[in-house]
Amino acid sequence: MQPDKESLLDLFNGKKRYVVPLFQRQYVWTRESQWEPLWEDIQRKFIEKLSQKDGPPHFLGAMVIEKKEVSGNEVPTHLVVDGQQRLTTFQVFLAAFRDVCDSLGQKEFSEECEDYLVNKRTTASSDEQRYKVWPTNLDRGQFKDVVDSKSRGELANRHPLVRPKYARRPRPRPLMVECYFYFYEQISALLNEEQPGLEVREKVIRLFEALRNSLQVVTIEIDDRDDPQVIFETLNARGQPLLPSDLLRNYIFLRAAQKNESQEELYNTYWLAFDEPFWRAEEKQGRLNRPRADIFLQHYLSLKRREEISIGHLYAEYKYWIATARPFPTVREELAEMERHRGFFRKLVEPEQNTPLGRFAHALYVFDIRTVYPLVLAILERDLPSEVLAEILTDLESYIIRRAVCNLTTKNYNRQFLALLNRLPASDLTRTKFREVLLVQQGESSIWPRDEEFQQAWLDKPAFETLGVARIQWILRQLADHSTNNAIQTTERPSPLYVEHIMPQDWIPVWPLPSGKPGIRWFERSIEGEHKEQIEASNLRDRLKHSFGNLTLIKQPLNSAIANSDFSGKKAGLLANLTFPPDEELRNLSTWSEDEIKRRGSRLFGIARRVWPHGQ
Repeated sequence: MQPDKESLLDLFNGKKRYVVPLFQRQYVWTRESQWEPLWEDIQRKFIEKLSQKDGPPHFLGAMVIEKKEVSGNEVPTHLVVDGQQRLTTFQVFLAAFRDVCDSLGQKEFSEECEDYLVNKRTTASSDEQRYKVWPTNLDRGQFKDVVDSKSRGELANRHPLVRPKYARRPRPRPLMVECYFYFYEQISALLNEEQPGLEVREKVIRLFEALRNSLQVVTIEIDDRDDPQVIFETLNARGQPLLPSDLLRNYIFLRAAQKNESQEELYNTYWLAFDEPFWRAEEKQGRLNRPRADIFLQHYLSLKRREEISIGHLYAEYKYWIATARPFPTVREELAEMERHRGFFRKLVEPEQNTPLGRFAHALYVFDIRTVYPLVLAILERDLPSEVLAEILTDLESYIIRRAVCNLTTKNYNRQFLALLNRLPASDLTRTKFREVLLVQQGESSIWPRDEEFQQAWLDKPAFETLGVARIQWILRQLADHSTNNAIQTTERPSPLYVEHIMPQDWIPVWPLPSGKPGIRWFERSIEGEHKEQIEASNLRDRLKHSFGNLTLIKQPLNSAIANSDFSGKKAGLLANLTFPPDEELRNLSTWSEDEIKRRGSRLFGIARRVWPHGQ
């Protein structure tokens, strides 16, 4: 390695190019975390120059570069191993400085800034040779706009603020564009600030002096004896932390170069989609939110290694797997396999409606079960016939839903689903074989509840309290869709729907007990004596009011007067908002008590048993 100190301007002096490898991540620096601290450093050194004080040069960070062989009349080029975020920001800053100078009539200084942005009078045929910095693929459009617009107004025309209808704020513009506008405003305010005895020209000169003499970076040029990946990992901590997927991308494509496989062709064919906003968006993973790309790679590696992978150790575990197992003869095959499973994963995260996989994926979302993903990926990679896949997903959904209704723990699901994954037959996966895998699990932490346990929980447990509104709503929707002839109904129901208790939660004021006596409130039930039967009846009713037999779906929420009225008033409100086919029976009822709740619960259980069957 050959370290060297250079000023911010010397970095771009003369004909040269810094090329960011296409597999590196996009520009991610932001105002609060990086632009503002950088501006504070520049402004401090500018003030020193105005005060004619001599201070030590300020260190702005390090860059690692690798010289690239060029031929003919091509501009001398370096690949950027580390520091591309910093390097790109310097260029955006210089573009803003150039345009402020031009707006203030300081033409000679705007032209000098231009010399640090583009290589003039190049004879190379490629247009990209003009630019001192050439970002990764997805950033090139916005970078060229920043450099080529040559005025704040023109850049604003190319990237206008767009405010969606009813939105309080406009959509954010690309980060490099926002970075330009930030530095333009700061530089403009600084140079236009009234200071006695100082003309604008003098302040521009002092700012140039600060950039040329007082702000430095360390450039580290590596040669064939150095490992760029190790250096990249070591120095990355100074900038915006890299995601595991960013580290993996660099690792994979550096290996591709070492194997003489085309990085650009592999990137465009297999990795480009990973740089879409969809994969940067965050999803809940346990207690934290993680980018989808990282979550996918964690579950993908769990599938391939058949063991639990910590997302914090994802990069190290992937490298170890590649180095020790050698699962792919080429990087192309490695990326092709990853791309195939990425498509499966996207269908889980962004489910298609009215498909067995889409319905199952929505259930996983509602019940917050992500640890099953490696198992589902293993099933999807078998390319099963559609009817077999639907049957297996139905049974896996049944396993999850039955356990949830029975209020059984999800604590060890990560290990349970990996155990199921390891028990899958090597070939010829059928519903019968999958059920055998599910049924072999025993004990409260892993058992697939049989009809008897499922029915008892369905009828007696306070599901509204143990499952919550969203899961109750989802379950009742499934019952509504399957309520006739065991076939899914195609009639669309209004969304959202609302869960309502037929017997109100606060039933005591107007709903007497079956004996005709009033109920007893919970805080009075510890009193012993002649009210023992009322206390027991009140306890039973409080449990049953939250069971499935007393829960329904309606189109509009009821106001409190109707929601808490007696049965005749409540019945009218429910029928006016009816959307749940099993509730047609309410029209013929004049009372609603514990017996009706149990009978209705039993009828709903008959549907639930068909929707979520058991392999017994």
